[in-house]
Amino acid sequence: MELVWYHWAGIVLVGVMQGFLNTVAGGGTLLVLPALTFLGMDLAVANGTNRIAILLQSISGAASFKQQKALSFKVALPLAAAATLGALVGTFVVVQVDRKSLNLVIAALITLMALLLVFKPKMWEEVKEQHWPKWGVYLAFFAVGIYGGFIQAGVGFFLSWALVVAAGMDLVSGNAVKTIIIGCYTTISLVIFYMNGLVNVPVGLVLAIGSMAGAVLGARFTVMKGNKWVRYVLAFVVVVSAVKMVMDAIG
Repeated sequence: MELVWYHWAGIVLVGVMQGFLNTVAGGGTLLVLPALTFLGMDLAVANGTNRIAILLQSISGAASFKQQKALSFKVALPLAAAATLGALVGTFVVVQVDRKSLNLVIAALITLMALLLVFKPKMWEEVKEQHWPKWGVYLAFFAVGIYGGFIQAGVGFFLSWALVVAAGMDLVSGNAVKTIIIGCYTTISLVIFYMNGLVNVPVGLVLAIGSMAGAVLGARFTVMKGNKWVRYVLAFVVVVSAVKMVMDAIG
């Protein structure tokens, strides 16, 4: 895969969009994987390479949330541990599932999430009493971790759901915690991908430059605009991502 200067510039730009979307809502990877494969990179390598950007954008986003006093490590780390165990499973079985069937199922699930975002706003905007038992909360994050380790694309949507519905957070505090969860399990996944020769380090680092900048912008947007605007952005990205998944599955 030979790249010239405008390819590298495009990778940075896609990284910025990914970092912003992943921090505010999710779905940034749905932009990155097609972009890297368009440049001639194998999908499996693109899936692994993108983990560099995901890891560094998570660190960048977490630092920004922490600076704005919107992040609690005490809340984040136990959930991150459960998700990381799930990611180990997902990464090891990444080549075992039929992608078309997976896309259709995920598209249906995130479309349902979009409907809830639009028609049940209080479900996402208010801090709730947590009614799930602790084992149920950890199981939910373990399951999300499996998906994140498998493909990453769209995992932010499921983390948002788990953080709001299972863990009882609002979208702003949930997005802050999400950066820690994704950062922890991505570290494990990246090591596994790298050991299997599925990471292009130069491309991953350039992509990460954009993703880190986008993550800082996304963190500031989240804190400044609050739950209502985050819900609107999340709903829009969810719908677009669902449509793309269906088209990929039937195309």
